[in-house]
Amino acid sequence: MFITSKISLNTVIIFLALLSLVTSATIRAENVTEQSYSRSVHDYKIPNVNVVTQDGKKTKFSEVLNHGGPVIVNFIFTSCNAICPIMTAILSKVNATIGSSSPNLRFVSISIDPEHDSPSMLAKYAKKFNASSNWQFLTGDIAEIQQIQRAFEAYRGDKMNHASLTLMRASSTSSWVRIEGIASPDELIREYTLLR
Repeated sequence: MFITSKISLNTVIIFLALLSLVTSATIRAENVTEQSYSRSVHDYKIPNVNVVTQDGKKTKFSEVLNHGGPVIVNFIFTSCNAICPIMTAILSKVNATIGSSSPNLRFVSISIDPEHDSPSMLAKYAKKFNASSNWQFLTGDIAEIQQIQRAFEAYRGDKMNHASLTLMRASSTSSWVRIEGIASPDELIREYTLLR
């Protein structure tokens, strides 16, 4: 009887010690935030190709980017029902949070489905996500849009192979920060703050 009680007590002590270790490890793991994206810095040569804005204005892509201030760029298509609405909603939140405090900041979303995404389709998409006047949605000739994708190492051959990618830079003379993966609005704001 005495031996059984001693074994049970030792078992309980070991169990409590293990429980304590597991609980403290779980708490430490919950306190460590895992980054959901990768970050790298690149110098890209911007092609001087023609694009069309959601307002139907024809312009040069280099003029859209080289406007004298910081820029955040992503690639979308309006019929996408996977990552595009998520990324656009994230940029919308970023714009709502820091757009007014960064008056020179421009957002640029480039359609990778220009055959379907007319300026009017992009205007509807922009309205759906409350895009303000500092956010341009671009379409154009498919060959020129693919040239833009290749310049940013974003071309995947088919729109269905589209990956989550956000690019940002502080000015036309700065390097590009490349964010691969779905970064939260707070993470993108932090990355943008690091540019300044």
